Amino acid sequence: MNFEDEPPHNYCNECDVQFEDSFQLIDHVLEDDDEFDPYLVLPNGVKLLLGSLLRYVFAHAEEPDKIKVITQSTYVTLFAAENGYDPLEDLIEDMVIKLELQNFDENFKKFMEEENTDGEGGA
Repeated sequence: MNFEDEPPHNYCNECDVQFEDSFQLIDHVLEDDDEFDPYLVLPNGVKLLLGSLLRYVFAHAEEPDKIKVITQSTYVTLFAAENGYDPLEDLIEDMVIKLELQNFDENFKKFMEEENTDGEGGA
C-alpha cells in the first residue's frame, strides 16, 4: 500500500465517531484540559513546535502562498539553529507572532460566522 493510498486516521473506535481529520480525532481523544503539540528541540535548545506547524500546513493546504512562506520560514529557522546564528530568536519571534495573529484572525472569523448562523450577534 502506498502512502497516498492509506486512509486518514480520523475514526474513534471507542465511540464510533468519524471526524473530518486526524487533528480533530486527537483533540477528541485528549482530556479537556490537555493539549498535544509535539516539538523538536533544536541544537540551540529552542523548541520547534511540530504539532502547530503541521496543523497550520493542514489548515492552509489549499493556499500554496501561505504554505510556501511557512515552509521557508521553518527551513531558515532550522538552518539558523543548526549554524548558531544570533538573530534566531528574532526570526522565531517574528514567525510565531505572525502565525498567532493569523490564527487569531481566522478563529475570530469562524466565531463570527458561527454567531451569524446561530442568529446571535456577529458583524
